Amino acid sequence: MSYTSLYRKWRSKNFDEIVGQAPIVQTLKNAIQNNRLAHAYLFSGPRGTGKTSMARILAKALNCENGPTPNPCGTCQNCERVTAGQSVNVIEIDAASNRGIDEIRELRERVRYAPVEGRYKVYIIDEVHMLTPEAFNALLKTLEEPPEHTIFVLATTELQKVPLTILSRCQRLDFGRIKMKEVEGHLRKVGEGEGVEIDDKALNLIARSSDGCMRDAISLLDQLVSFAGNKIKYDDVILLLGTANEDLLLTFADSLSTNNIPKVLELIECSLGEGRSSLQVTRDLIGHFRCLLHIKVGSTDALELTADYLERLKNQASQFELSKIKEIIKALSRAELDMKWHPHGRLVLEVALLELLDERGVVGGGLPTSREAKQETRNEVRNAPEVCPIPDLSPVATAQVINDSLIAKIKSNWPQILDAVKKKSIFGYVSLHEGEPTKINEKGKLEVAFKRGYSFHKERLEELANKKVVEQALEEVLAEKLLIDCVIFDEASKPAGLSAHSVAEFFGGKVLTP
Repeated sequence: MSYTSLYRKWRSKNFDEIVGQAPIVQTLKNAIQNNRLAHAYLFSGPRGTGKTSMARILAKALNCENGPTPNPCGTCQNCERVTAGQSVNVIEIDAASNRGIDEIRELRERVRYAPVEGRYKVYIIDEVHMLTPEAFNALLKTLEEPPEHTIFVLATTELQKVPLTILSRCQRLDFGRIKMKEVEGHLRKVGEGEGVEIDDKALNLIARSSDGCMRDAISLLDQLVSFAGNKIKYDDVILLLGTANEDLLLTFADSLSTNNIPKVLELIECSLGEGRSSLQVTRDLIGHFRCLLHIKVGSTDALELTADYLERLKNQASQFELSKIKEIIKALSRAELDMKWHPHGRLVLEVALLELLDERGVVGGGLPTSREAKQETRNEVRNAPEVCPIPDLSPVATAQVINDSLIAKIKSNWPQILDAVKKKSIFGYVSLHEGEPTKINEKGKLEVAFKRGYSFHKERLEELANKKVVEQALEEVLAEKLLIDCVIFDEASKPAGLSAHSVAEFFGGKVLTP
């Protein structure tokens, strides 16, 4: 006999076995009991939350030999055929592969015939949002006035793609993500039924990783049984999922709080050496600091963590200010986005974390932070002896001073320029992010230079639409019109270096000559 997957074996067989959808269960039970059945239902919600199972149970309840009843017996001929998927009165249609007008025309012809056995013909159309506009139009009249013996159940994970004309003809029932405690409880029940021991931390992590999807949780449990046997531990789940464990994440956060750069780089090396991807490590860190954020603002009920892990997080949260936690989450979120475009994900993660540390100084090195260095430079310029300047009034020198001042202004406002571009075009932002403003060339245009190997970003930024977005952003931030030229570093002339005027402009000081 062939093996049956756990999620199929443990599929709910009656309303009472449905997990996490109590309002919908009660609505359908009352409708059957009070003979208030709608001719068409629309089940919407995330994947793995019980939509198709609910539709099959409804069909079973309507055609049970003891029914219609909210509690189908499950043992009569009609119930057994529905459970086995062999009932001629329950027609399941996959709209993803039967999405055309011809299939719907055929359905309309079949609807007219009375059920062969039982009381109702139940049409379950899964992923109904995949139907073509023409198919939806063909379905409208039948859906509005079907024969008395026919009930439609439409299921979708993307409600926004279902036309309003269809929505208005159905009774809509929204399925929510299943709560983590309910997922844990059902997994424990499945484990006991299959003779599998699962420790509490492993159960919690499986439930968390499922993100409210019961099918994903049971499928992961099935995979873990194949991997680890009938005793599943926390480390088995960590190894199979490829996620960072609690100790690693806590150590990461400790290293960030103490500015321990060598330790941070060592932890990145350790994480990647154990087979995790840079993207997964980044997402795990975002999740960890999200937990710290919730603890900091006092919303721990939203976390649904084990008591031990929650206590350790509370102790660690005291090491961070709320503003610093938000700053770290923003930096890691930007890194997660950049990794999708950058060929070296590890480098993106390392730079993101080191920039966070650089803002706060290097522990043990005695080196000043970048802010302190800028402040010292400003003080030195302002405290220097004041003497009369000797102006150079030649046109060439004047133009050079203006250009130096402008390029310094652009560099100091570069983050704001990037943000302005990001709001208008994500593709323009990604390409501009890899470039660097170098100088104002002889044409009076801003040169944006790219490293060798980044010609793709250069070419994409040269597209008219992206170029226009960047030039508009420059005008918004700098309050002056400026065109751009894109070059590879080898093609760019070597920067002439910053003049005294550009340094003064950057640090907010003035030029003092002897």
